Amino acid sequence: MSAISEELRTEQFVLSLRGVLPYVYEHAWQSVLDGTPLTRTALRPGPDGRLRRTLRPDARFRLQIVDWRATRAEVQDARLAERLAGESAAGLPLDRAPLMCATLIRRSDRNWTFAWRYARELMDRRAGLRVLEEVADAYAVLLRGGTPRRAATPPAGTTATGATTAGATTAGATTAGATTAGATRAVAPSGARPVGAVGSGPPGTGAAGSLPLEAVAR
Repeated sequence: MSAISEELRTEQFVLSLRGVLPYVYEHAWQSVLDGTPLTRTALRPGPDGRLRRTLRPDARFRLQIVDWRATRAEVQDARLAERLAGESAAGLPLDRAPLMCATLIRRSDRNWTFAWRYARELMDRRAGLRVLEEVADAYAVLLRGGTPRRAATPPAGTTATGATTAGATTAGATTAGATTAGATRAVAPSGARPVGAVGSGPPGTGAAGSLPLEAVAR
């Protein structure tokens, strides 16, 4: 672990998803985050030892997609707990952008687990939840064949706006259309604290046409 990463804490969310289309979901994340300070921000120590924000022009959100369907459910749960604990212990390479990692795990033909972790210096927990809502909205728009609208203001609690560069835009998040209908229990290691259910999605994926999401923060 680098000296930089030892000084920072991370926020981690785990979502249970049903019937998600993985590459559309990745596109939804990219439409919300790519080209904004949230994905392009890295940290470096300044002359006074304090961390400074810098922007990496070519940084983009990347979603890792893995398939665990060949593994028994109880083994999957153990692997997930081990994976999340390992990620938390390893820290993030905070001199490189983006200051987040995201994994979509296929648990069965219809059930998925999404794990997202980011540096708290990038944004706080509430802002992270708003980003999740914005992604759910973008996902629904993409499934309808539309183009997601990028908001003009950052979610409250983001701290990456101090770094600027030519042509940079600010990530936005809205809560319009968010619903808890059909929310499913999230898969998370013991001791995880639920912080609420968010998201909306295509018809047929949950009650009242919602994409069931439940966030668990570590």
